[in-house]
Amino acid sequence: MKRRPWFSVALCIVPMGIALMGIALSAQAATPGADAPPLPQPPRPVVVPAFDQHTLPNGLTLVVAPRHEAPVVTIALLVRAGPELDPAGRSGTAAMTAGLLTKGARRGGRAVSATELARQAEALGGTLEAASGWRSSTVAMTVTTPKLDAAAALVADVVRQPTLAAAELERARAQSLDGLRVTMGDPGAVAGMVARRAFWGDSAYGSVATVPSIKRITRTDVQAFHAAAYRPERAVLVLAGDIEAPQAQALAKKLFGPWRGAANAATTPRPTTPSALAQPLVLIDMPGSGQSGVVVAAPFVASGAGDRRAGQVANAVLGGGYSARLNQEVRIKRGLSYGAFSEAETHPASGMAQASTQTSHPNAAQVLQLVRGEIDRLAETPPTAEELAARQATLIGSFARRLETTGGLASLVVAQLVQGRPLDDLQRSVDEIMAVTPAQVQGFARQHWQAKTLRGVIAGDLKAAGDALTALPGSALRVPVESLDLDQPSLTRP
Repeated sequence: MKRRPWFSVALCIVPMGIALMGIALSAQAATPGADAPPLPQPPRPVVVPAFDQHTLPNGLTLVVAPRHEAPVVTIALLVRAGPELDPAGRSGTAAMTAGLLTKGARRGGRAVSATELARQAEALGGTLEAASGWRSSTVAMTVTTPKLDAAAALVADVVRQPTLAAAELERARAQSLDGLRVTMGDPGAVAGMVARRAFWGDSAYGSVATVPSIKRITRTDVQAFHAAAYRPERAVLVLAGDIEAPQAQALAKKLFGPWRGAANAATTPRPTTPSALAQPLVLIDMPGSGQSGVVVAAPFVASGAGDRRAGQVANAVLGGGYSARLNQEVRIKRGLSYGAFSEAETHPASGMAQASTQTSHPNAAQVLQLVRGEIDRLAETPPTAEELAARQATLIGSFARRLETTGGLASLVVAQLVQGRPLDDLQRSVDEIMAVTPAQVQGFARQHWQAKTLRGVIAGDLKAAGDALTALPGSALRVPVESLDLDQPSLTRP
């Protein structure tokens, strides 16, 4: 239902015209003219634009990010509502609602089908894209500047006046159920879902869409979610590209100024912290599966934490690229997997880091111990200066590449707003990443990634994994995949 960096680059980031440090990593020598990579290019400036923010009388926020290199504009409408607002027992409602926005809407006083909406978007040279994530539901479209008004009107109609047709709901439900049935046969995906539930428990961020929960969603549920959550005071219109603030304000007032929310607004859940399972290890038995999925979940910091940049860099050192520690240890040194990586998510009160990989069944126990060991080792062995520079370059390179397109720029703005961070923070991103020291990375790991806080998951053929599983430290919860119930914080049917 539901979304990494790997390449070191040579860059000089210049937020708002202020030159910052250039980063250049030389490639290893190779056979001239045969397999040598291209030489690093001279540092080039990447500018973070000045953002203009304006609030309409109905509460909608407008953010303009001018970028005039090409006659292109990305329109992104963010509604601050996602799976954390799913009704009890109906996980997947937010995602289902977002997906139905582009499947039918009222335009010009008549109902327009999904096919016709797609044709209208195509005629404008773009594609309507809708998605849902934690605290966010978005509709976005990129068009050339002359098509902006018509495209913005299309986005406004699908957000404000979706038909949420019963037939489209059933079609979306069938697609979701088919996808989930495939997912439940994938050990890596199962391990990831179980790790989320094992780490967050019965809190808002432990929600996982399941076959039973998808089946329970009704059209009334979707309509109620839209009415309660899709409201102007929750909405942000982002216009990134070839546009200036006065034009953007006039367009926003015309299309979104009359928007009024329904009487009953959704209640934002209180900031929540993890409520982890007592057992530090969960073993999901999937007889006949081709491989074992291995995941370790660890605490991460809240989006407003003072050490969030140290955490971002620590996660990159751990598993943020091909040469990061996890992949070095699991794949490069030992050949136990095709890749091992980590990612982190932040929420208002807390967060989660998740290291994941897949391996053969007999190696599952060893790989789990290696992943845990690398998390522990970061608290004991800080990154070297070279190691830190490589990971900082990865983070800055990813940031800079997103600034190169209007879609990437809009996505940065949306992500910043979803995290509740001021947009001005984007101007300081490079400075803050470069300021992180090896000692701060080590200190973050020591404080947040203690062994007792980790939750591990192995999903695969436990019989094929052998007796090594019994030697793993800590108590384990064993669950046959046919008895797994991700609607329950206990992971098993009551």
